Amino acid sequence: MESNIEFLLEEGNRCLKCKHEPCKKACPIGTSIPEVIQLFQKEEYKKAGEILFNNNPMSLVCSLICPFENQCMGSCVRGIKGEPIDFPKIENYIMKEYLKITSFEKNISNGKKIAIVGGGPGALTAGILLRKNNYEVTIFDNHEKLGGMLRYGIPDFRLPKENIDLLEKKVIELGIIFKGNSSLEENDILNLKKDYNGVLIATGTWFPKKLNIEGVENPNTLYAIDYLKNNIDLGKNKKVVVIGAGNVAMDVARTAKRQGNEVIIAYRRPLEDSPATKLEIREAKEDGVEFLTYVSPKKILENGIILEKTYYDENKKLKTLENSEFILECDYIILALSQVAQYPMEVLKEKGITEENGFFFCGDILTGPETVVKAAVTGKESVMKIEALI
Repeated sequence: MESNIEFLLEEGNRCLKCKHEPCKKACPIGTSIPEVIQLFQKEEYKKAGEILFNNNPMSLVCSLICPFENQCMGSCVRGIKGEPIDFPKIENYIMKEYLKITSFEKNISNGKKIAIVGGGPGALTAGILLRKNNYEVTIFDNHEKLGGMLRYGIPDFRLPKENIDLLEKKVIELGIIFKGNSSLEENDILNLKKDYNGVLIATGTWFPKKLNIEGVENPNTLYAIDYLKNNIDLGKNKKVVVIGAGNVAMDVARTAKRQGNEVIIAYRRPLEDSPATKLEIREAKEDGVEFLTYVSPKKILENGIILEKTYYDENKKLKTLENSEFILECDYIILALSQVAQYPMEVLKEKGITEENGFFFCGDILTGPETVVKAAVTGKESVMKIEALI
């Protein structure tokens, strides 16, 4: 990422400081972009960092992996006739400086204890804000380190782990207790209320959405979340087909490509209808990933996958073309079809895990798989509920 100070200052100078702040309005968490840019130009990095961090503790991460083209940069007035202001690079520079030079102190306790189950972006956002507001916070997670999907689901080339390490350091500085390798079942979550005033559940969506076709259990078939989380090495010079075209599919494809393989993304719709951002698609193409559109998986074989062609009918409904099946030979098929929660909220609520009983929710378990910034928003919202009720 280009981040030299001269470039960033030039970007800051191009900012029109629009009074109606379209960039701020387009940001899901309402980052005060013009204000931060003005402070950056004055070299008031600490003040700018405080504004960013207090509004969004995941600001360092968001500056690297937010879907900017749909948010701040996509709404920038400069982008109407030219290039939008590259605020994410400015944000990233400020946050790195701020977190490196700032030592957080452990606030006094207000006597109220909150348990957070899960260690991803929603959990971290809530935990940091609660601790800053004097709650005692303990985070339980079944991984060894903090970060959740940030650490275990996003490739290092997109989100270098040093960023998560820096955030983890600040979490500990604030006095948040982290209990890793803690795998809690539903009854364990219920029992937390014996020792804590409130429990925030942020367990995410770590289980792959299954594909119901013949052959899916073949050993040549992997699910995207398992492939990324477990750092599975496919070897080199393999042919890999990725089913799906969201950002996770792009991460999977680019990872497999970096392992030295031929990679094809197969998607049932045209690429312009895919959930992935244009940036992610462009970077996948630059890495050498190939794309095959208007195809849908029908059956998985030992030596590949049977696909059938699709098309839009006159009502723009996706249909399958009869007698259009063909075999795409490959060594591996990786399914990137979204994820689901281990314990759906409906199931938890049936067991009495509700706000009325002191349980709260944030992150992907609440929204389904979403962006980091959306997880941060739900983390902030959960803090407001906790403070109002506990």
